[in-house]
Amino acid sequence: MLPNLARLNVAVLGAGPKALASAICLSRHHRVLLGEAGAYRATRRLTGLPMYPGEPELDQLLRRTVRNIEFADSYARALAGADLVIVAEQPVFRAENGRFDMAAVESCLASVARWRPLATVVLETPTPVGYAFRASVQHRLHVIPAPLQLRHGQVAWDRARPRQIVVGDTSERGLTYAFLVVRSCSHPNTPYLLTNPSEAEAIHAFELRRSARGRAESQEHIVEYCHRQRLNVEQVLRGLQPFEFVQESDAVVLLE
Repeated sequence: MLPNLARLNVAVLGAGPKALASAICLSRHHRVLLGEAGAYRATRRLTGLPMYPGEPELDQLLRRTVRNIEFADSYARALAGADLVIVAEQPVFRAENGRFDMAAVESCLASVARWRPLATVVLETPTPVGYAFRASVQHRLHVIPAPLQLRHGQVAWDRARPRQIVVGDTSERGLTYAFLVVRSCSHPNTPYLLTNPSEAEAIHAFELRRSARGRAESQEHIVEYCHRQRLNVEQVLRGLQPFEFVQESDAVVLLE
């Protein structure tokens, strides 16, 4: 269970625009430490250069909320005193084997296990089906998958105005995180769905595949996949509502 929601200490781990977008949105109501394993962000700030030239809206939002965000050049510093940890580090797609390299995400989880093992950990990055469950066991953490649908070039807009939020945890921790992320959105009535961890990952992966192929999977195929993977069919079908977002095609390999 997370402590007092009125003012949480949130650590966001990641070096890309998606991590910065999450930090900006969450900083509206909470203290946020944005950590990365390097000094890229600090260097850009000192030279006065845009953080991410391809995401101009991020710099505009950052100027309004910079007082509520602290930057750390290591995961350890960002995790100090964190009640909630958001992992927004992105996996790298390896074309040679057609799979995602989860090393960056694993590095984040290893740091949490070492420095803040009792914190709730939320994966806002896309992960293969079953990854969150395996990571929870391996690192002895409470890991919640809640992948977000974010378009390149419009990360800030999509993070602040998601069509729906799928959280892979049906406990009080999952409900608390859902409330927290809805509160960070521009629309207070953003719909959310609580599912089991692997079901949340499957919902996200099916949406990515739909976007990559330009068409949705048939219900028969989804049901067959869920039975084969021993997933809750009702949860997956309920979460597969139409999305307006277009995703990168590499994510089709998240489904096996």
